[in-house]
Amino acid sequence: MRSYIIIIAGLVSLGTQGFTQTPLLSPSLPGARRSVSPSPSAAQKTSPSKESEAEKKARFQELTAVLKDRIAEATDKVMNKIVDQEKDLRLRLGYFEKQDRFDPNNFATKDEIQDWQKLVDQFQQSRDQTAKLYGDASENLETALLNEKIAPALASAIRKEIISTFPWDDIAKKDDLLTSYVGYHRQLLTFFDQNWKTWNSAKPFFADQKTESDYEKLCQQITSTGKEIDTIYKRDNF
Repeated sequence: MRSYIIIIAGLVSLGTQGFTQTPLLSPSLPGARRSVSPSPSAAQKTSPSKESEAEKKARFQELTAVLKDRIAEATDKVMNKIVDQEKDLRLRLGYFEKQDRFDPNNFATKDEIQDWQKLVDQFQQSRDQTAKLYGDASENLETALLNEKIAPALASAIRKEIISTFPWDDIAKKDDLLTSYVGYHRQLLTFFDQNWKTWNSAKPFFADQKTESDYEKLCQQITSTGKEIDTIYKRDNF
């Protein structure tokens, strides 16, 4: 996914355009991350219009620094949760992508099949939690920006800009592919359970032609879907 850090400078530029006419930062409350403190010389001025160019530049730079700081802080709160959840999802994906998962001889008992069914359930839960974080990202980001005391109008504009950088088509496709991927693994585990110990020690595992064909089809579906998921991960750097 495109790093949000590279667009912060542009957002700051957007926010500081016309900053003398429109309040960009809400009044700071106790515990706020960073606030603008007018310089002594600026405080003595009766009107911003009488500021010298140097004072205007200093005030602009201070406001820019504060705004950048607050945008980064708010965005981190939302993005770090998504990044951590994506790490969990990819870790679980890696478990199921190993070739060992396709070999029925790796199951010594039926209980082991049930154990992997539980891991599939956890995999699905991780996928669902990831999807929820993306679904809530826009609302959560605006809330985080407002909590950083960024003016509502600017918070909304920043939120829209950041959210627009998300590869939403790929996110939706990845969600669908992961759901299919989990489903295929459920079918494979059920298949092993229903055909318990009817397999050979080496491929082809099943002597019955139809059973072997069903098995090969499931393995192919899992493999091809996994490759599509990996392609999206590599393209978008989630």
